[in-house]
Amino acid sequence: MSQPVAEGIGDNKEVGLATIQDYTFQFNDRTKTSADDTETTRYPDIPVVIKDYAIRSDQTCQIVSVNGIEFTDPITIVVNKLHKEQLDTPTIFQMVIRTQTVNTNFKIRFRGRLVEDQH
Repeated sequence: MSQPVAEGIGDNKEVGLATIQDYTFQFNDRTKTSADDTETTRYPDIPVVIKDYAIRSDQTCQIVSVNGIEFTDPITIVVNKLHKEQLDTPTIFQMVIRTQTVNTNFKIRFRGRLVEDQH
């Protein structure tokens, strides 16, 4: 039985990214929560398809891909400066962040559409 689709649902994810590498944020996996986080893959507790997001980081980092599509030129997240994006419809289900410094504190606040139960 499908759950109702709720708009405006969101979460806040604050993580320490220990090494210089790519980190995948998988926003729409209903089978995983933050308890399933690995070194390089992070999950929110509320699975959504993102419409709006805001990112803040204490070190420069980059958004290198969204939904498996790698950007020609990554989007740079400037140290301690808010980066926001608002879309007309919820479309983002995955984002890859590349750190450039060890021990980066990364915060993303997002909202969108709750992922429907497919059962």
